[in-house]
Amino acid sequence: MKKSLNPLFITVMCIIFGWSGCGGCGPSSSTGESDAATAPSRDGERIPDSEAYLQPVSPAHPLIRYMGRVDFSKPEAPCFSYPGVSIRVRFNGTRLHVLLDDNALHQAADTTNYFNVIVDGGEPVRLKTMPEQKVYVLAENLNAGPHEVELFKRSESSHGDNLNVGKVTIRGFRLDRDAELLPVSERKLKMEFIGDSITCGYGNELSVANPMNHHFTTINSNAYMAWGAIAARQLDAEYVAVAYSGRGVVRNYGGFQSPVIPEIYLTTLPDDPDAAPWDTSAYTPDIVVINLGTNDFSEGVPPGDAADALERQYAEGYARFLERLLSYYGNARFILAMGPMLSDSFPAGVNAGTRVKRVLQQLVDAQRKKGHTNVHLLVLSPQQPPFGEDFHPTVATHQKMAAELVAFIRSLP
Repeated sequence: MKKSLNPLFITVMCIIFGWSGCGGCGPSSSTGESDAATAPSRDGERIPDSEAYLQPVSPAHPLIRYMGRVDFSKPEAPCFSYPGVSIRVRFNGTRLHVLLDDNALHQAADTTNYFNVIVDGGEPVRLKTMPEQKVYVLAENLNAGPHEVELFKRSESSHGDNLNVGKVTIRGFRLDRDAELLPVSERKLKMEFIGDSITCGYGNELSVANPMNHHFTTINSNAYMAWGAIAARQLDAEYVAVAYSGRGVVRNYGGFQSPVIPEIYLTTLPDDPDAAPWDTSAYTPDIVVINLGTNDFSEGVPPGDAADALERQYAEGYARFLERLLSYYGNARFILAMGPMLSDSFPAGVNAGTRVKRVLQQLVDAQRKKGHTNVHLLVLSPQQPPFGEDFHPTVATHQKMAAELVAFIRSLP
């Protein structure tokens, strides 16, 4: 995403320790990305010159607005790993710094964490974070007056065997000495999206006709441009994603043995069994959108009796999960979505698209018989080329999905 340089432009850079006067710096490339060179923390080490003139702000300050699954068991070090977690800070100063602790000690193409930084509702700028504690400049050289900065997590909890690499801890913020925090407005509509790699925005910033040799990278995965996040912005809604690539309702991609979505739903950090459990009373959505099934009916499912048995297990597991969610959020509208990657052509002979659509319709019908008219079925259009990484939807496809969802929501009585 290209961005012109001006004083109001967010510079997304890092303070190199001992270097002052970095206010004129901008992104390191025309894509709007900064690699964010490192700086030491304030704890027992040299403070960067430009940091010495700022006031520390606790991450537990009540005017900082967190949205998403965040572990607050240590108030001075809240942490998170799900994609789409966002932090909004409103203040009346000219700059904002943040101290982050990135858990991805081994950085590779599929483990490096990225955020989007949005200043005053402007164009997002990509921020690459580095291992361990670093100071990052989120906004610099702003005009005097109130400003709002949002830090939005693009990347997800993990990939493959690299568990919990997506965990990031916030250690504090820094403001001008004479600045103060201001209240952040709360959006009236609250949405929650439960899903898999599609909802994570897996590989969506790639767009090629044949992605056979284009596999998962975090730099091409942007949860901010995933369909749920796009739809929430269009509806001016708060956005929460409980999404994990490769996970299903009863079966994960290719039969991979790891917890399925219903098993990790009540977690704050899905790869950390010691993390605080999620309290569903902390966020009560008005609309819950579920897109699960693509991984249940992924490769390794033979046609015939095995596929029939899987369909029954999927129906039973989904019904149990839906009942749980209804018990948490009985007044919410539920939208059961059939995703764009499902079709009857893959896996061969399984008719996965027909099976998932049939189960979802049966679930909706069963709830209607109970008098629950707040459960709906949405069949999204099948995706067409070009594709993102590993045949996932591109940003353009996500935008189309979001448009279909927003139109569907607005059509509901």
